[in-house]
Amino acid sequence: MAKIWKDNIKSESFWLRSLFMVLFLVIYRLVDVLVLLVAISQWLYMLLTGDASTSLSRFAGGLGAYVAQIISYLSYNTEEKPFPFTDWPQTRIEENRSSIETSESES
Repeated sequence: MAKIWKDNIKSESFWLRSLFMVLFLVIYRLVDVLVLLVAISQWLYMLLTGDASTSLSRFAGGLGAYVAQIISYLSYNTEEKPFPFTDWPQTRIEENRSSIETSESES
């Protein structure tokens, strides 16, 4: 057991992963504040116009998917690093739209 622990402590990949985890924890907290700002903005938009903003809804969906990616990485469910190391996650609405456009273009 002590040998494994010593090997892990000396492992460059362990420390690199640890660095990325700290980075994504900080990003997670910033995104948390951003979600609050989006919610307040959406509330004000709804108050003033009587309808929700579709662009804010899409952005919030992307933020939700991004948070899910961060949590998966931090909890060791995946080794794939979230944005900016991968593409920005698509929301379900965007995925459905792109699959419909693909099937229409094939017809």
